[in-house]
Amino acid sequence: MAKILVVEDDSDLAEVLKITLSNKGHSVKVLSGGKDALDVLRVYKYDVIILDWMMPDVSGVDVLKNYREAGGKTPVLMLTAKTTIDDKEKALDLGADDYLTKPFHARELLARTRALLRRPQSMAQTILHAGDLELDPVSCTVVKAGKTLKLRPKVYSMLEFFMRHPNQVFSPETILERVWMDDSSASIDTVRTHIKLLRRSIDTADQESLIENVRNRGYLMRIAEPVN
Repeated sequence: MAKILVVEDDSDLAEVLKITLSNKGHSVKVLSGGKDALDVLRVYKYDVIILDWMMPDVSGVDVLKNYREAGGKTPVLMLTAKTTIDDKEKALDLGADDYLTKPFHARELLARTRALLRRPQSMAQTILHAGDLELDPVSCTVVKAGKTLKLRPKVYSMLEFFMRHPNQVFSPETILERVWMDDSSASIDTVRTHIKLLRRSIDTADQESLIENVRNRGYLMRIAEPVN
């Protein structure tokens, strides 16, 4: 199973892409705009990014350019109705790994996705550490003191968010926006409930919680800096 980000402002096509990829066992995140894509890519890692060229806020090529300039290594498949050699050259020069012209067949999309997944990554995904916790963003597994934990999906996403931003305070509103951005039914109480579930999963009885409350500000995950 691969983690795939789809960025497509056409809701019908986005739904088709999600169903097509999910039916092959992939975990698919769908976004409708370039700005949201840039925000998510600052936090989370994916195995493949499927990126539409034309979007109303930030174009796909601008997302690609910013992502590559920030050091992003994930393979990117560009989707577009543009067909000229100049357009294809521009996308590839900016760092796209492949290019698929609309309309396209689902089998071709899947074949190109498989090809990108087979490519060796130039930079391995880094295992995240916090005390005796290890989180593997590729396999989506969490190990504590050698034992694999079973976490609910949003509890896992919250833990990954905190581990990617250690020792930083986040308000409940910010956590809600960054972790539940595509779920309009979530609330501040949802965040608080998941904080409790996260603590119950990762804390050790005789030690202070890794997730601290900062009065009137929010929550942070306290992680000791490595000693050189």
